[in-house]
Amino acid sequence: MQHHDDEYKLDTLDGVEGLDDLDVVDSLTSDLAIAAYINDVISSGNQALINEAVKNVIRARGMAAVAEEAGLTREGAYKALRPSSKPRFETIASLLDALGLAIQVVPKTSTNNGYAQAA
Repeated sequence: MQHHDDEYKLDTLDGVEGLDDLDVVDSLTSDLAIAAYINDVISSGNQALINEAVKNVIRARGMAAVAEEAGLTREGAYKALRPSSKPRFETIASLLDALGLAIQVVPKTSTNNGYAQAA
């Protein structure tokens, strides 16, 4: 899903005849689905998309509970994840930790997603 187009939207199918908007939150039903989604969006390198993806996962798990676990207020979490925000690494790491997710770095390769798969 390597999207580098700033116009790409995660939450709308406007202009696609016969399709309704979808809410990705409805598909985030397992830890594996959540990890795959977050990793895919992170590979885009687009901060606004990453913020939106983390927000979607938090919505799937419950914003108030995740924010509290991360040491943030619900409003603070929403503010940090606005598309125009540039949250600190520690904020994203805290939110991901509260979700039970870990950040991992792997070497780049020529695989289909641009990154080596964890062994």
